[in-house]
Amino acid sequence: MLTNLLEELAREAPSGGDAPGQLWWRGRRVARTQRIGTIAIAAVACVLLIALGTATWQQRTGVEPATDTGTGSYLPSRFHEPSPHLPGTDSVGPLGPLIATFSVPRESWFGSTDGVVGVSAETGAYAFLDLPHAATPYLREAQLAPDGRHVAYWTTGEVDNPIPALEGGTINGYAVYDTVTGEVVTQRPSTERGIGSGTLIWFDPTRLGVAFGQMRDCCSSTSPRSMIFDLSSAQTSAISTSLTGLDTASTTGVGTVIVPGEESVIIEADGTTAPAEIPTTGPRINGSQSLALTPDSKRVAAIFGDSTPARISVKNVDEDGAGDPVPGNYLGVVSWLDETHVAALRRNPAESGVDLVAVDVRDGSAEVLSAYVDTARLAINLLDSPVKNQPVPPRPWSPWVPTVTAGTTLIVAALAIFAWRRRARA
Repeated sequence: MLTNLLEELAREAPSGGDAPGQLWWRGRRVARTQRIGTIAIAAVACVLLIALGTATWQQRTGVEPATDTGTGSYLPSRFHEPSPHLPGTDSVGPLGPLIATFSVPRESWFGSTDGVVGVSAETGAYAFLDLPHAATPYLREAQLAPDGRHVAYWTTGEVDNPIPALEGGTINGYAVYDTVTGEVVTQRPSTERGIGSGTLIWFDPTRLGVAFGQMRDCCSSTSPRSMIFDLSSAQTSAISTSLTGLDTASTTGVGTVIVPGEESVIIEADGTTAPAEIPTTGPRINGSQSLALTPDSKRVAAIFGDSTPARISVKNVDEDGAGDPVPGNYLGVVSWLDETHVAALRRNPAESGVDLVAVDVRDGSAEVLSAYVDTARLAINLLDSPVKNQPVPPRPWSPWVPTVTAGTTLIVAALAIFAWRRRARA
């Protein structure tokens, strides 16, 4: 029976094939062709992966080590929109004194959160600030010190009687991050349910104005009380005024803040106060102040009224009225640069952005200092630094881009090798 089966198979076998002596050499050729194709496809895949890795590496931010504030500080001739994929200071190290900060989304593998990007005053490098225990939903309220050396922000953590609706977002204090050393000083005021209705504002490079109330429930708090935190001594002192908050305050950056309103008041860094005559100021955009007070606390520059853009007016703090308007329309004031020049924000219609300009209050002439300061918080004591064309920051890819690209390359290479080997056997 086996003999019959073999005879049937022999009759069904195709004719005209290779002679038995040639079958070995044909097999060798097929194997050689398969190897050559496999090596070629693998080489192409390796080249693509190497190119991808090189491109990804080149996008890394090169950040020079931080130095003390005695070195040169510069005002960039142009700021740039930060990439949401920039590295953080935990990986690149402290940036040193900052010329500005930006509140922008920070994206990662599985989503995004609020973040703060710092811009080095020395090198112009950009990086996210990794702020320990930061209350992420409130990072937009982080305040850069006038000299760029510190950043104040709200912290989150456990309290004795937490409010369920605020779980994970309870503010339990504030902290100050050192942009040179990376060290953090944390303050935990007494609170049962958390603090709210808070304001942070720097009087000068080492004294921070803080105002907050005690949370009652998810949506309300007690009237805020105001105090000054001295970073050099880690002590707080109350502000001797009936003022219930600092949310409209503006700072000179050298030891004084001014709060406009029906009962305008000037507050010194030692907590003492003096009255002032300040009309209602217009709305301020992020990065500007309600008004700019001269270092001697005698004059203010502000946009008075209830709309912007509008003219800047200059007046003495002890005189009634809105003062003398300066020609030109502006979005807000930032600080005094010297006795006759005010740093202000002006819309740039050509770029649909906002420029930082130096306005001469004597004749209204203006000079652009830096472009695209739209959402920047500026170190106001460094705005008289030399203007410099700082390097454009990198825009790193999302971590998914190289990962997906590499995975796709490997899958395509495997399929190509499989198809080639099948074709070589045909």
